[in-house]
This record gives sequence, structure tokens and C-alpha cells, in this order.
Amino acid sequence: MRNRLVFAAKWLWVAAVLVAAAVIIARSWDDIAAMLRTLGWGWIASSLVLTAAAKLFLGINAHVAARRCGIDIGFVDAFRLYNLSQLGKYLPGSIWQFIGRAAAYRHLGAQYGPIRDALVCESLWIVAGASVVGAVLTGPALVGILTGSLSAFVAWWLGMGFGLALVAVAVAAIWKRALLTRYARLAWPPLRAVAAQAGIWLLLGLGFWVLARGCGLDVGPVFAIGLFAAGYAVGFMVPIAPAGLGVRDAILTLGLMPYVPAGEALAVTVMARIVYLVVDLALALGQDGVFALLGLRRVERDA
Repeated sequence: MRNRLVFAAKWLWVAAVLVAAAVIIARSWDDIAAMLRTLGWGWIASSLVLTAAAKLFLGINAHVAARRCGIDIGFVDAFRLYNLSQLGKYLPGSIWQFIGRAAAYRHLGAQYGPIRDALVCESLWIVAGASVVGAVLTGPALVGILTGSLSAFVAWWLGMGFGLALVAVAVAAIWKRALLTRYARLAWPPLRAVAAQAGIWLLLGLGFWVLARGCGLDVGPVFAIGLFAAGYAVGFMVPIAPAGLGVRDAILTLGLMPYVPAGEALAVTVMARIVYLVVDLALALGQDGVFALLGLRRVERDA
């Protein structure tokens, strides 16, 4: 029963997000259409290229984490498996990309312990990198925008939720102190992982900024990079939101509302998500994805 309720809650969340977005877009459709007419194909192509380049650094991040934890895998294979597994994040639950990659690493001969450690390290680096970039580049500006856009009631509940999360982390730290200490040592990023994080958020943020500028928004690249990183970090940590759906989009939309009304801000956010989805599909189902699938099937047959 519990599993059924969780499954239902995840799909209800997806449905609620889609309905809310549809209502906002329908109310502002004329303004959105006028704004999108200013967005030429050159802006879209630039965003696609920047997002695809960021995926190379995400592959480096996955490769460094795997090698750090003792999984003997080359960059090309790590990059292919990373992109194949990314399709799983669009399923409710936010865990299927990890399950898919764990199965792939297992087929390549890795043991369960190193697989778990590699996926934990990779995720910690991504969340920490996004959080640091978002806090440094947007910080007080984003907090002011969010609190100014939300009602006092909603802001109070968000503050309570954040406080409870801190308490839960503190309790977990005391209860699982040895385990957390071990992962703290293991997850301390090497220089190559730090460089990968810089490349990831610079390119993803610029891809978002290009779309905003193409739609006529007078937003700076520094703020756009920080805003996208902050939205990604928060969306990553919400388990019921597939690929951060609804959470990341809400933060990006609220962050753009000082520049345009809500409908147009949401339209830019939706365009950014479409670009990201297209890149995910192209990399997962393209030549690299086909070769990776063939390689995994060959290893499975040999085993």
C-alpha cells in the first residue's frame, strides 16, 4: 500500500505541475508567442551546443568518480553509460538513472560497494558544485527575489521545511557518524572533479542565458549561471520530481520574473527544459548510445 501511495503521489505531482504550467501559459499565450517570435534558430542552436558541451564535463565527473572508487572504466565508456542512464531520470522517483548505471557497471565487472560509492560521490559533487555556484553567483539576490514573490505563509513553511531538514541531517550525522565520516573523506573532490564542476555549471548556465537573451530578457550571464545552478541543486534533491520537474522550473521562473511577467518567464524555462531534453535524447540514442548498448550486450553474453 505504501509503495502504491508513493507511486500515486509522484504521478500526481507530475500532473499538478503540467496543469499549473498549462494554465499560466494559456493566460499569457499572446505575450509568450510574441516573445518566442524573437527567438531565432541561432539562439536555440547555441543553447544546444553549450548544453551538449556541458554533458562532456558531466561525463568527466562520472568517470573521475568511478575511477576514484576503484571501477576500471575508460572515459568513453563512462560517458556513454552516463548518457544512456540519464533517460531514467525522467521517470518518477529520481533513482532510475542510478539503478541503470549500477546495472551497467555491474555488467562490466564492478562490485556493489564500489558502484554505490561511485554514484554517491558523483551525486555529491554535482549537488555541492551546483549549490556553491548558485550561492556565490546569486546568493542574496535570489533569496530576495524568492521571498518577494512568495507569500509570507509560503515563505514561513519553506523556512520550517529547511529547518527540519537541517535537524534531520544533524540526527543522521550523529546516528551514522562513522558512515558519514567515511563518505566525507571519499567524496572530497580531486582537482579534476573541481574543474569538471566549473565546466558543467559555466556551460549549462550559459546555455540558459543564451535562451533568455534570445527572448529579449536583459539578464546578465553571471546571474543566469547562478540561477540555473541553484535551480538544478534544489530540483536534484526532491525525490518525487523526475529530473527536478516543477521544482527547478519554479526557481528559474521566479528568478526571471524581475525581467518579464510570469508567463514569459515560464516560457523561457520550458524552452530551457526542452533543449536539455533534446540533448539528453540525442546523446542517449545517438551513435555513442548504440555502441554502448552493443558493448553491454556483448559483455552480458560473454558473462
